[in-house]
Amino acid sequence: MYSGRVASVEPGSIAEEAGILPGDLIISINGHKLADIIDYRFYSTEEEIDVLVRRGDEEAVISIEKDYDDPLGIEFEDELFDGVRECGNRCIFCFVHQLPRGMRRSLYLRDDDYRLSFLHGNFVTLTNVTEDDLKRIIEQRLSPLYVSVHTTEPELRQQMIQSRNAPDIMQQLQTLAEGGIILHTQIVICPGTNDRDHLARTVKDLASLYPQVASIGIVPVGLTKHRRASLPHIELIDTEGARQIIRQVRAWQKEFRKQFGTRLVWASDELYLVAGIKVPSAASYEGYPQIENGIGLVRQFIDDLRRTAKRFPERLPYPLRATLVTSTLAAPVVEELADVLNRIENLRVKVVPIINEFFGESVTVAGLITGKDIKDRLMKADVGDVVTIPSVMLRDGVFLDDMTVDELSAALNRPVIAVEPRPTALVKSLIHIFSQSELPES
Repeated sequence: MYSGRVASVEPGSIAEEAGILPGDLIISINGHKLADIIDYRFYSTEEEIDVLVRRGDEEAVISIEKDYDDPLGIEFEDELFDGVRECGNRCIFCFVHQLPRGMRRSLYLRDDDYRLSFLHGNFVTLTNVTEDDLKRIIEQRLSPLYVSVHTTEPELRQQMIQSRNAPDIMQQLQTLAEGGIILHTQIVICPGTNDRDHLARTVKDLASLYPQVASIGIVPVGLTKHRRASLPHIELIDTEGARQIIRQVRAWQKEFRKQFGTRLVWASDELYLVAGIKVPSAASYEGYPQIENGIGLVRQFIDDLRRTAKRFPERLPYPLRATLVTSTLAAPVVEELADVLNRIENLRVKVVPIINEFFGESVTVAGLITGKDIKDRLMKADVGDVVTIPSVMLRDGVFLDDMTVDELSAALNRPVIAVEPRPTALVKSLIHIFSQSELPES
């Protein structure tokens, strides 16, 4: 039987007045068993509820009267009471299958849980979703969802995700769309497999479900040097391949703006950087519906720099030299920031792109750089007074290789600070650390 263990109870809350304590197990509400925090929120909105609680070996029903939608004031130890649904596919581009052995266990977890898609925007394949799950999603209005489509051709999709039993994704999306669920979709491009004509069909099929399909993101496959030999061979997207995709995207955007009033489909920042083409304007991203998927981050960075550079101080109170660590892909963009920062009197910064030795040089994004690669690169360099790293390099406060920021700082004998990938955040951090002053708020 599933149940949620209470982590804390808000003082003065309805739950505290009802006698619910940390450590209690919440079994059901009004007879509905709870599989997760979504069930809890959905069934606890009523004005009269009976909460089945287990404490030790004893169970009791607590009857509560409250105003509609008033929260009970309970925090749970976990969001999913029945555990995370893991992926049963063997996608030909799966990044987990390209990790070396010996890393922390959490990195090998391949979650494919529609509830995490609703709660946190995780992309899921829907291959482990049942008819009852689809009904629940619609009944409880679990919208929006983020779906990894890759291709809408059934046989090709089964080939790409290595699952013969994968349901027809278009049928699933159609059901969810008819149920009023908003869908953000992504396509991971594997050259020679699901690009060009296959990509065109996928985009056309997804566009047929507009407005419920609210965005289509196109991102390139990522390959590491640890990719298992048993996996099918995949080529990286090269400059011409990236340009071809951008040409397709621009044509679709023009068509969809006329048809729907929205561009609907967007290429990832990485594709523009590989292609050597300027990223579109902020207005072109229409509110950045897939910013967390790396679509529009570069534009936000550039615009933040242009908007806030005039508020940067003219000088620092005393000399400061800083090293800005970044990835090889983002280096040209960060260099633009460095040019502006070096106009500040007493401040000298330099950009050091890190070649990814751990995963291989083909991995060029900042979020996959390890502490050891940074250490090895900077131990040979004059890093100045302070080193900054983008916060996306950290997971739960540590790098992917389990090195901590403090360990990196000790090895370099310099302060290392993690900052949000925004120019304003970087400048505020530098000035705060060395002069204990703050820039004005945006």
